[in-house]
Amino acid sequence: MKLSTIINFVILVFFTLLFVNDFFPDTAMAALLTKKIILLILVVLVIIQLAIDKGRYKKLSKKAYIGLTLYTVALWIVLTLLGGQSQIGLSFTSPLFYIIVVLLGLDLLRISRQSKREQTEEKTK
Repeated sequence: MKLSTIINFVILVFFTLLFVNDFFPDTAMAALLTKKIILLILVVLVIIQLAIDKGRYKKLSKKAYIGLTLYTVALWIVLTLLGGQSQIGLSFTSPLFYIIVVLLGLDLLRISRQSKREQTEEKTK
């Protein structure tokens, strides 16, 4: 497995831990790994990832983008259903939740249209 893939997975794990820490701040894990420590680890991992890629911009695939978007929204929903209360105000009752979901849906629609347009351009060549 490539080092870049491993780092991306670890970034996803720490992103999840950050979410869990936000929704459940009174757990033993939250006392051990504070939000500041998790954010510091995330920043270091992103810097390492950029150094490995030598600053090249790598576009996420359509499937990866959709997967990450759905994962984030699902994580938000599951943590709320488990009884967690976000410390930064993320909840179903917040209009911010619906605004973000609509914006993510529109962005996914944009990516889908762009992908279809690129496929038709390749077929005409």
